[in-house]
Amino acid sequence: MVKYRLGYDYVFISSEPIVYKGEEVSSMSLDVLFRVFDENGQERLFDGKELTDQRLLLKNGESCYLTELVRCSFDKEAIVSFERNQRLLEGSGYTIEWTIDSYAKDVGIGYSEAQEISKEKWMGIMVHYRELFDNRDNYSAQSCSYFTEKVLGR
Repeated sequence: MVKYRLGYDYVFISSEPIVYKGEEVSSMSLDVLFRVFDENGQERLFDGKELTDQRLLLKNGESCYLTELVRCSFDKEAIVSFERNQRLLEGSGYTIEWTIDSYAKDVGIGYSEAQEISKEKWMGIMVHYRELFDNRDNYSAQSCSYFTEKVLGR
C-alpha cells in the first residue's frame, strides 16, 4: 500500500490588493510539509484510504487535523511564525516537524491562481507590503488545501 506525508497550504491575505510588477496579487501562500512521529520515534504515515479524511487519531480518542497541531501566522518582524499547539500535543503520543515546501504569490482578484516563486522573492514581497499583511485574517493564516508526498519503501 502506498504511504504519504501530508502537507497543507497557508494563505496570507492582504488587506487590499497589491500591484506587483503589473500583476494584481491578492494573497501569498506557503506549502508546508509535515512529519509526524509516534512515541517510539516511528514516522506516522497516511495511506490512500485515510486521505479522504486526514484526521490524526490522538491517544485520548479524539482526532484533529495537522493544521490544528501547528499554527502558522504572520509576524511583523520575522514575517512568518510557527507555533506548536502544546495543549493538543501533550498526551497525544506524537511529535511534529515541518518544512516549507514551496512559496507562491496568488495572482488575480476574486479568482486567483498560485504562481510558485523563490523564497527570496516571496520574502521580498512580504517585507515590502508587510503593513497590508498585518491584519486579523493572518493570525493564524488560512489553510485551504492539502497536498501529499509519496513515501517509497514503507
